[in-house]
Amino acid sequence: MKTEIWNGHQIRFVQVKEEWWAVLSDVANAMELKPKYVKERLDDEVVSTDHVPDKLGRMQEMLIVNEFGIYDTIFSSKKKEAKQFKRWVFNVIKTLRTQSGLEGFEIFKTLDKEHQRKMMNQLNQSLSHPVQLNFIKANIVANKAVSNKFGFKKMVKKNNMTPQMLAEREHILEDVVNLMALQDKYGLNISVSKTIYNSEKSKEPQPV
Repeated sequence: MKTEIWNGHQIRFVQVKEEWWAVLSDVANAMELKPKYVKERLDDEVVSTDHVPDKLGRMQEMLIVNEFGIYDTIFSSKKKEAKQFKRWVFNVIKTLRTQSGLEGFEIFKTLDKEHQRKMMNQLNQSLSHPVQLNFIKANIVANKAVSNKFGFKKMVKKNNMTPQMLAEREHILEDVVNLMALQDKYGLNISVSKTIYNSEKSKEPQPV
């Protein structure tokens, strides 16, 4: 077990097979959420149980969540620090993998596939009349936005992206899916691709 500190909160991580999981109550408390309600909205595959020592050193059976479960929990929070916490978790788990001698890239690719599946499922549920073209569009926009951000003139396919590019792609794909859902719901006369590209361009550091 590893214990890390974020904003004064202890976050305990346990290694299950070749993956790092966090204690659900620790993550929920850091985000000012009630663990019981968080557990109810999480998918079964991201939640498990393990025996973890409490503050007195006693082994207690506790709910734990994998990396996507952690991100789902953070997404439920309205705290302004939520995005900061998400990046902190990503870096902590990356460090833990390195210390464990695990091949982080292979593990991250597995997690990326799960995130991809979840986003496409979210898009399918958000659109009134989803068609295959919608899913193709979402992925092309995300891939192109990431490619632009990393200075590539041509679009880099997801399978050819580096771990850093895949990490950025997750955030961008979430924005694409959410924007497509809003466009469909309210009939917004906007270009999703241009909006995303311009948004990512505005985040780039400006020359002094």
